[in-house]
Amino acid sequence: MPFDYEKTIAQMPHQPGVYLMKDASEHVVYVGKAKDLAKRVKQYFTGHDDRSFVASLDKILSRIDVIITNTEREALILEAGLIKRYMPRFNVVLKDDKAMPLLRIDMHDEWPRVELVRRRKKDGALYFGPFPSGQACRVSLNVVNRYFKLRMCKDTYFNNRSRPCLQYEIHRCPAPCVYQVDRDAYMENCSDAVLFLSGKYESLKKSLETRMFAASEALAFEQAAHYRDQIKAIESISESQKIVQKSQVDQDFWAIDGAGALRAIVVMIVRDGCLQQMQTYEARDGISDIGDIMSQIMVHHYSHFEAFPSEICLGHEFSSLKSLIGNNLFGLSSKKVAVTFPQRGIKADLLATAYTNAHQQFVQRRTNESSILERVQKTLNLKRYPHRIECYDISNMQGGQIVAAMVVFIEGRLDPSRCRTFKIRTTEGQDDFGSMFEVISRRLQYLQPPSDDENEERGEFGQQGEMVAPTKHEKSFSEMPDFLLIDGGHGQVHAVCDAVAASGFEGVFDIVGIGKARMQDETDKHDIEHSPERLYYPGGGDPLVLDQTCDEILLMANIRDETHARAIGFHRKLRHKDGLHSRLDDVDGIGAKRKQKLLKEFGSLREIVKQTPETIAQRTGISVALAQKMLELLK
Repeated sequence: MPFDYEKTIAQMPHQPGVYLMKDASEHVVYVGKAKDLAKRVKQYFTGHDDRSFVASLDKILSRIDVIITNTEREALILEAGLIKRYMPRFNVVLKDDKAMPLLRIDMHDEWPRVELVRRRKKDGALYFGPFPSGQACRVSLNVVNRYFKLRMCKDTYFNNRSRPCLQYEIHRCPAPCVYQVDRDAYMENCSDAVLFLSGKYESLKKSLETRMFAASEALAFEQAAHYRDQIKAIESISESQKIVQKSQVDQDFWAIDGAGALRAIVVMIVRDGCLQQMQTYEARDGISDIGDIMSQIMVHHYSHFEAFPSEICLGHEFSSLKSLIGNNLFGLSSKKVAVTFPQRGIKADLLATAYTNAHQQFVQRRTNESSILERVQKTLNLKRYPHRIECYDISNMQGGQIVAAMVVFIEGRLDPSRCRTFKIRTTEGQDDFGSMFEVISRRLQYLQPPSDDENEERGEFGQQGEMVAPTKHEKSFSEMPDFLLIDGGHGQVHAVCDAVAASGFEGVFDIVGIGKARMQDETDKHDIEHSPERLYYPGGGDPLVLDQTCDEILLMANIRDETHARAIGFHRKLRHKDGLHSRLDDVDGIGAKRKQKLLKEFGSLREIVKQTPETIAQRTGISVALAQKMLELLK
């Protein structure tokens, strides 16, 4: 089903910010910035953008998230950080395999210059960056060359010039390659460029103002005008921004917005004075006290983030939670975290921006109340809301290395931490049905079958099952699934139903199989027909065939394909491992280090077999008895 861009654009504000385009797997495929978010995003779908990837966006996208900023410049800075974090595939700047660009200046050169490089070396030079793109790096380099008048040519050109180049003619270089130039004045310009690239705008501005007044008093008006132009350029670049603080501190700004059972929570993460990312959360559990919601979300957030801020900023309505939040974070962090409630200044402005984003997130979620999962429940006639979907697939080749994969989607999103792979232990031969029975039985053995009363109380989202003696690896089995999606047809679904009934979970969750689309007619290679994706239910009967472009079947197919890919990947990994197996691995007492030493000493198994036990023992240090045992096995 094509992406509903009209509905998405209708929800977007006419404000500056950053937009993140995401596919069905929640991967960020493109990051962009805009002065007007609604107008910019609309251009992608109205033929105003002719880049190659734009034509296929309506088939790729599942949603577009936005982060509102105060100015377009703030959005530019945030965009750069998000591109470095997500590495989206459609941001062309990330398509090459080069390292992130840097600017380099060696103050030990006779006539230093600022140059663009890709690698940082231990050569005593100063490096600035990395920059998010070559274009951003060249913009900074152009500002330096324009206002600080340093040479631009490489040493090979510089040392062999007999007349000045165009840069001298347009007053961007004093041409030290040809003319006698005051080196002290040139080095002063180099020092100014270093201050500029270091972001020390105030120090540089004060120094330039002092020189400007001195030049003016000395009636050197042309030089004073040059200093004036430099000051204006620095003031323009260092324009006060709410998104970047002057003090390089680590802060998190929390905000919440919503009504009823739906709340949107936003945390703007500021590190070293710059906004790095914005994390969003959603609460739908019906808790009316926003203080309880905020404290629970914050504990969850900081239990998964290792980099704690020095300060957490909240709205004044949460002032009663100061001690509670502080105590909770003290237990999670090794350093003291200040909890503040700013009322004025730049902190209050940043907090207001966080609340603006929280409101935008709430509006988007409220508009999308009729979510795809609710439509899945209705269309597939499921008994429960599919909050946790588990999908299973079997992979093997001619009955060898039979494996299975379990993929978990929470609220329609892949959760890699809960996904697992299995080696089939008891089923022999190429038996997909038996293998599926084994996998489901092994997965369900860690849950306590609910009683009738518990089953009634489980409600829409399901009740967490009780886990029996879990290990660290099996913690992903601690939650009861709401919906089992099986890669296969009636046979696989029947095997799963048998395993579920044998484990005492009959009727606890929904079970549906999905059959792959297959070729129906290969007689004409130019007109190959495919059977549609089909859904199989317990009890047999004809499969359900939906519109192949609807969101429901596309989501099911995406979950199935993700599971199939993981099963195939695990199967190939085991096959590759078998291919690297050596007969030395079958000798008790010969580990990885001894095997490596034997092969390094003799070169191959054929040469090892030619040796006597005494020779092997003498050259490798292993015992004669072990060498004799090894030779007997190899021969």
